Amino acid sequence: MPEELGCLGIWESDKDYVLCNWDEKLLPTLYKKDEVRIEYNQRKWKWGRVSCTIFAALGMYSDLTNYEFSEAEAKEVDDTSYNNPDYAHIRTPWHWWYVAEAVNHVRKYVNNRKDLVEKYGKIASYRISKYDEDMINYALDNLYTIDWNLCPTWEYITDYSADWMLDWTNFGVNTNWHSVCAIKKGWQLSIKDNYKWTQYNIYWLKNALSKITNIWPNFYVYTLVKEDNLEEIKRLNEIKAECNVLIEHLWKLYNLVNDVNFRWILHYTADKLRAKIKECNEMLGKLW
Repeated sequence: MPEELGCLGIWESDKDYVLCNWDEKLLPTLYKKDEVRIEYNQRKWKWGRVSCTIFAALGMYSDLTNYEFSEAEAKEVDDTSYNNPDYAHIRTPWHWWYVAEAVNHVRKYVNNRKDLVEKYGKIASYRISKYDEDMINYALDNLYTIDWNLCPTWEYITDYSADWMLDWTNFGVNTNWHSVCAIKKGWQLSIKDNYKWTQYNIYWLKNALSKITNIWPNFYVYTLVKEDNLEEIKRLNEIKAECNVLIEHLWKLYNLVNDVNFRWILHYTADKLRAKIKECNEMLGKLW
């Protein structure tokens, strides 16, 4: 397997903004103006060979806006990802990284670029479960690109390189992980890799993403947001994330204690937190 694949995993966070099937109305519509897909080649430059997580996130943004990053811009994004204290796993030179942290890094980079914000607006990133097929299809059918992580074993590569179609669903696992993008190319679910100009950089999938065992269980997607609503969207999503964390802890505590009255308090508090999440969803629905 190529040593430059460069992905350690997803590194999902309980503070991620999450999109699921009951939040479908919160995903802003991406009008189908075209199906332009912008490809990058991480092998083109020595510094990019361990940066599949960066290039997949750049590709996701490029597909959303049709903006193609220059070599200098891509290298700036890559350079600033190293030794950055903003991330849980500080990336060291020539080392692999995590999908979620690369997605966060590219989002911060483009939201701090005044020229990109003025032309396209700011972006937010959301996590989608691999098993939420309704939300995945909703996003892909609206021409969003989804960033994710796979294990490209020899069997996997042999499958799609035979005819541009990944037919199987189970390929075994090795230690190499690689960040790529899922897209809709015409009507067909496809994979867009980070090796532009190679023969199989875009190939098709016969089966749903949820059926393929070599894929980690969570994906990420960028959405455009109105700049004047960004801070409020951020605040409401952070409230939702904190409420979900508290509900999980309350449930654990509920199952540990025997005091009936105290359990009732925990149950009541969890209901109030769920009501707050519902309220946040209603408020978010008015901001897009």
